Amino acid sequence: MRFDHLLFGRTEFPDGAEYRQFQHRFACVLVVFSTSVTALFIIAALTGSAHLHPHYLWSGAAYCVLNAVALALLRAKPERLPVIATICMTASFLLEAVAFFSNAEDEMRIVWFALSIPAVYLLVGTWYGLFLTGVSIIFIFAANPLLPTPYSANAIITMAVAIGYISAFFFAFSSKSISFHHAMVLANQKLADQAAKDPLTGLYNARAYYALCESALKQAQRSQAPFAMMFVDLDHFKRINDTYGHEAGDTVLRTVANALRMGVRQSDFIGRIGGEEFSALLPDTDIEGAVALAEKLRQDIENLMPDIGEKRLAITASIGVAAAKAHSESIAKIQSQADQAMYVAKREGRNRVTCIA
Repeated sequence: MRFDHLLFGRTEFPDGAEYRQFQHRFACVLVVFSTSVTALFIIAALTGSAHLHPHYLWSGAAYCVLNAVALALLRAKPERLPVIATICMTASFLLEAVAFFSNAEDEMRIVWFALSIPAVYLLVGTWYGLFLTGVSIIFIFAANPLLPTPYSANAIITMAVAIGYISAFFFAFSSKSISFHHAMVLANQKLADQAAKDPLTGLYNARAYYALCESALKQAQRSQAPFAMMFVDLDHFKRINDTYGHEAGDTVLRTVANALRMGVRQSDFIGRIGGEEFSALLPDTDIEGAVALAEKLRQDIENLMPDIGEKRLAITASIGVAAAKAHSESIAKIQSQADQAMYVAKREGRNRVTCIA
């Protein structure tokens, strides 16, 4: 088993969730590290290398058990990170409070209040970071007079300022880093969307379309669901370009693409795979349903009559339909069958739907 699987589990985070992945991995590492440090303190006390109060030892043991449970939950259910992190950070504060009261021989124990603040901002968020900052500062001021040997006023003020400074730094850092990450995710999504779309029609380009088809094929193979493909080719499109110009041809393509987009279901995929060629994948659709949809789209295209400025053009399309006969078939084979059916429609007079069952 790989070390990262052992520590973080096998959860896969989707594209755009890099910050969530960072939080998850940071939380797992932090839980392991804090448990190890606490366990070392307990071992040192049990072996006589350190003098720690029994209250702290029992609290530390409970803290280690809690962290072990938290790590198991983080590996199994990373989506519960906010709740788990809040519980763990609260437990850390409570353990620091026990140490503050009971381990009087450790003059540096007060430092732990400041060291916990960054993790709170990174894992839970700014609201809890500010809350725990305020609670920590109030606690050390209120609890210090109750100690057998209180810290000096200068020491308490210095620590309060340090906690506030660290809190302010990580408040700004976490706020800006999250907003920057979200902006980067949106920018990357926009770039990915632009790279996947045909600039003229707004439909998927051939590369993105076939990638989606392969993913849909795997899903259909797992669920044993039917699916079909359509191949749409505009009739006499070259004549339109030659007679009225490429601008008129572009208008026709955009108009047809919009009709196809509006005519298919949200679960269907449609792409422009050539000059005047379009293809559509129809998940959960048998051959009868695919032919019925293709006939509707053919009629929609025939009724378009796009305005090219000087006149309205009558356009038609020949559509070939093919359905998967076995779930072992490839997208390329089914597309080829739909292509062949389209050519049959062309030979039989165009402006019709033909299928290969």
